[in-house]
Amino acid sequence: MLFIRSFPCRVLIILVTTVGALFLTATVHAADLRLTPSTGSYSTGQTFTVTIQVVPGGDSINAVEAQLSFDSNLLSVVSVAKTGSVFTLWPVEPTFSNGAGTITFGGGHTAPITSNSTLLQVTFRATGEGDASVSFDSGSVLAADGRGTDVLNNTSGGTFTIGGATTPTPQDTPSEPGNEGGNEAITFGDPPRAPEVGSTEFLDPDLWYNRTEGLFTWELPFDVDEIAVEIATSSENEPSEIIDPPVEEFAVSSENLSDGIQYLSIQFKNQVGWGAITNRPIKIDTTPPKDFLIDVQTSNSATGFPLLVFEAEDATSGIAEYEVFVADKEPFTITPDEARLGYLLKELEDGTYTVSVIATDMAGNETESSVPVLITAGWSKEVEVEEKRSFRAFFTGVNLLIFFLLVIIVLLLTYLFYERKRWRIEEERLRKEVREIQDQMEKIFSALRDEIHDQIVTITKRPRLSKKEREAVEGLNQALEVSETLIEKEISDVKKILK
Repeated sequence: MLFIRSFPCRVLIILVTTVGALFLTATVHAADLRLTPSTGSYSTGQTFTVTIQVVPGGDSINAVEAQLSFDSNLLSVVSVAKTGSVFTLWPVEPTFSNGAGTITFGGGHTAPITSNSTLLQVTFRATGEGDASVSFDSGSVLAADGRGTDVLNNTSGGTFTIGGATTPTPQDTPSEPGNEGGNEAITFGDPPRAPEVGSTEFLDPDLWYNRTEGLFTWELPFDVDEIAVEIATSSENEPSEIIDPPVEEFAVSSENLSDGIQYLSIQFKNQVGWGAITNRPIKIDTTPPKDFLIDVQTSNSATGFPLLVFEAEDATSGIAEYEVFVADKEPFTITPDEARLGYLLKELEDGTYTVSVIATDMAGNETESSVPVLITAGWSKEVEVEEKRSFRAFFTGVNLLIFFLLVIIVLLLTYLFYERKRWRIEEERLRKEVREIQDQMEKIFSALRDEIHDQIVTITKRPRLSKKEREAVEGLNQALEVSETLIEKEISDVKKILK
């Protein structure tokens, strides 16, 4: 069962096998997939690395896809590395799931593979005690026969024994790099894990760079007492340049780096011995592409445009893209495949133009080439005629409706403004009348009190009033006060409304 689920990935694999068939046609035999090492004993918490390999077995192959499963109760994947892989194309990037206990990948190479080769390196961490198995669920190995024939014959996984971390087992101290056969000593514990190397200048190990100056750094575990580090040309190098006391950085320059793919080879050593090796790729290309010519192929038609064909060479990283400049038009980018097929000029008036092409390699180095091109296609740019519109064109149904609505809105606003102004005038006049009423009321009630008193005195013709007369006067005054209070309250309510 194949694990490349998308149609574009399948197409890419078929293209890879087709290209490989152009290099070599071989008799189909049988190929195997295997893990190495396939056995081992480790303690809980310890990490170890296994390699996924393809064994062509007499075939010429150039693509592999597979899924592996592992016991997620006993193992967890720390990393899946493409370091040292024979593949250069990855239609299915290597991925893993510790929850599901699976690892999937799909890769290929344009040239046929005929010998035992490394595909991936998987680093596991032992998380439980028992016998942990790693096996191939399914996969395919495609032959370089132009048809993508599956020649997978057999798969072989591995079984690893995981013991308790509290029971250390004696180990033979591995000999130092470059000093095999040294004295042996009995120690306890685990050797260091593979160093994790980073760099701000060479951030991505899969990219090409046009510089040689930079710094690589790593974290130094507390128990490491020596390191071995050097620049190598092999992905399986074992460093021999020992640094004691250990350091946490390594500077590179033009003295130890050159164009091509090199590797920063680094290894840690503790009281147990030397640990796993990291060979971190460094891809350098400081040389621009070679000078190239632009072939101008004229059209057989009198109204046709010429075809530009060009191809630059870059021996180190390869051509990434071309940027084409034609006259005063905006530059555009085309791929190397499009350039080999040719680019057809178009929409140019008759005359001589300078065409410039900048070839850029994978590291960003550039080489420019230019050529004069004569255009005789008779093409001319269409003149845009500005349409003149008369005043009558304004009187359309939509415009008239909009104008009518605007007039109605203006009239409504004018009416509202007038009514608001008129209401304010009436309101102010009403306030004035209320104030006058209040003043007159106070004068009237005061006069009434005085008049009632005078009338009673005149009627009785006595300077002093009797008890009943005084009660009558007081009753009248109280009635006046109640009336005055009620009227004042109504006037206050009117004032509140007018505020």
